Amino acid sequence: MTLKKKYKGIWFYGFSGSGKTFISKILHDKIKNSVIIDGNKVRKLISTELNYSKKDREIQIKRVLGISKIIIDSNKFPIASTVYFNKEINLKCKRNGIVPVKVERENFNKIIEKHKTYKNTSNVVGRDIFYPKFKTIKIKNNNTKQFIYNSKLFKKLKIKN
Repeated sequence: MTLKKKYKGIWFYGFSGSGKTFISKILHDKIKNSVIIDGNKVRKLISTELNYSKKDREIQIKRVLGISKIIIDSNKFPIASTVYFNKEINLKCKRNGIVPVKVERENFNKIIEKHKTYKNTSNVVGRDIFYPKFKTIKIKNNNTKQFIYNSKLFKKLKIKN
């Protein structure tokens, strides 16, 4: 499918285990000319010198934005996903036609108990690194594929099951 011209990309952010990768893969199958930019892969292949401090996370999301802009310049549709996100990148996304979306997971306390990220004691988004206050679209992941198609965002983007 092809999206309206005003949408040039989408960026999912949220805690580890919230469903960002899951949503990204479904959208990638639905959106023609889309490219997934997974923050974990960028960290592994490009940002190898970075750790997980707030400062390093801010550098990381600037790189993901830069990659997204390159993809847009190539007439492709970036689908980015990162754990951290901030007000500065939110504004830059909006200026570049990238829709920022926060992914939240229902019953997240069950995930925190099992997810390896939350066993760490420092530099964990949601534990000791927090999102600054700003407004974006939010999607609540209820662990079914249908939550994606029922969201206002995807109705607006005219993505169908």
